[in-house]
Amino acid sequence: MDRFFIGHISMKKAVLQFILALAIGSCGSMKNVDNEKLYGATWELDYISGPRIAFEGLFPDKRPQITFDTKTNKVTGNAGCNGYSADYTLNGKAISFGEPGPATMMFCGEGEGVFLKMMRKVDGYSIDTENRLNLMAGEVPLLRFKKISTVLQKGCYTYDENGTTIDLEITEIGDPVTGNLTYALSGKDRNTGTFKGRLKEDKLIGEYTFRSEGVESLREVAFMVKGDRLIEGYGELTDEGTAFKDPSAIDYSSKMPLAKTDCSQ
Repeated sequence: MDRFFIGHISMKKAVLQFILALAIGSCGSMKNVDNEKLYGATWELDYISGPRIAFEGLFPDKRPQITFDTKTNKVTGNAGCNGYSADYTLNGKAISFGEPGPATMMFCGEGEGVFLKMMRKVDGYSIDTENRLNLMAGEVPLLRFKKISTVLQKGCYTYDENGTTIDLEITEIGDPVTGNLTYALSGKDRNTGTFKGRLKEDKLIGEYTFRSEGVESLREVAFMVKGDRLIEGYGELTDEGTAFKDPSAIDYSSKMPLAKTDCSQ
């Protein structure tokens, strides 16, 4: 066979393989981006496929919720009545759940059984343009969830590098969220005080009351909850320097993320 012809075929094959590799890599990147959206949030059910009973009739008191934990590879939540947990396996957009086990054993209506049965049928997921989580069987959405809150945990979040330490201990999660906050920035005075604020979606904004060199001061601080980290935000302050002029314009771009740690460390 003509060497030029063989070489031409080989070149075409190499080009096709290169294009395929780019496509696969691109899809993988998109999947990874979507996978990250699963974490650090609590999702609440707002649609279920199949049953003829109205949604409100299935879940009259409490809607099922689900939270994904990357460390344990488990989901936890409630099924509309009892708490549950289950293992999950995630591969790109393919997802499956192990047998959900009850964490509590209260008597419940029909809704809980329907929800858990649907979970066992799931083999994939998507996140739509309205940021809702759809758990699928093939191309059919079985369960649809909306994000209701970001997962903020009690305990300590810490940054400790290059001579700078920032510690935020969350002591209560409610309305308000409270805790203790310390800044020990390299080359600057140490500030120690209390935090009192509110969590809205993934933004934690509140008042930091602290003492520095014997003087008590107050200013507003803000953090974005991202998985098991808190990213501090910065923005233009009022003339008094105690609050943000426009909370919606806060830029959460700190290079000193606070990671969830053991408070005893």
